[in-house]
Amino acid sequence: MPNRGAYTWDEIVGQPVAWEIALEDVLSRQAELKARLRKGFSEAIFTGCGSSYYLALAAAPFFQVVLGVRARAVPASEVFLFPEVVLPAQGPALLVTISRSGETTEVLRAAETFSSRVEGDILPITCYETSTLAQSYSQPLVARAAKERSIVETSSFTSMLLIAQLATAVAGERSDYLAQLRKLPALGKELIEAQKDSARQMGEDPEIERFFFLGSGPNYGLACEGMLKMKETSLSYCEAFHFMEFRHGPKSMIDDRSLVVGLLSDSGREHELAVLEEMRSLGARTFELGPEGPLAGLTKGLSEWTRGILSMPILQLMAYYRALARGLDPDSPTHLEAVVLL
Repeated sequence: MPNRGAYTWDEIVGQPVAWEIALEDVLSRQAELKARLRKGFSEAIFTGCGSSYYLALAAAPFFQVVLGVRARAVPASEVFLFPEVVLPAQGPALLVTISRSGETTEVLRAAETFSSRVEGDILPITCYETSTLAQSYSQPLVARAAKERSIVETSSFTSMLLIAQLATAVAGERSDYLAQLRKLPALGKELIEAQKDSARQMGEDPEIERFFFLGSGPNYGLACEGMLKMKETSLSYCEAFHFMEFRHGPKSMIDDRSLVVGLLSDSGREHELAVLEEMRSLGARTFELGPEGPLAGLTKGLSEWTRGILSMPILQLMAYYRALARGLDPDSPTHLEAVVLL
């Protein structure tokens, strides 16, 4: 591979190894996680910034489905700027703080605000065990194999999401979900090898000028992250929406130079496929990720709640190749830094 984007490339294709280590680490802490996450919380708030916020959007619904505790995702800045709106009036509540570096100012302030106003617990998820976030709150979950040299989140995103899902499945004693999550490292290796050429073809295609990422339910946060990877890495025009919402105005942007990426669920599959068919009738190309499309064979036996991580390397590679085709360096995205400090 070219020198430009070398770190990003290594981190994208190396994700399955990071997932294996994440699995080992979380599964070695099962008793602790069951005791911690089954304390009768009235509510769980997942928070982060940028990719970590989109991770929160993906992790919170799984938490609610598995543990039966109301869970929602909010940007970290909303927690400390508008605590009276975001935080519950009374506890006990759980705040899950997600930050790759563990140093993002907004996440640290969100945790401080929560501690000062609500009875409950703070569960950090990060990639750095020596970070301020990990050291300030007890028993953090650390994706230690997903420390990245690149600016954009790739391996860190999927590894921290896997950790969040594993911890939830452990606490809920869902052996079915745990069995499915255990399959992801092997499936990820196969997926990257099988799909890197198609990701390159779409990423390098000069006929595509607009990218739209659609996802609903468990996939909306992943659609947002796919959009963000394409936007920050390649400076391309792209947006993310819920499937059904795309008809309510955004579809006016569709033309024959558009690619619509659909992350398909099981629950909404019929309606989601209808949206994609409509976009094709308006001239767009579509790319399906889910029970159909390139994931079809690999995701057999995986639920809509556990297969989403497998979509991300394809979308990351598409953005990576798009950036190279436009003469950009994926390792050095425009105007961005690895950590946002206020």
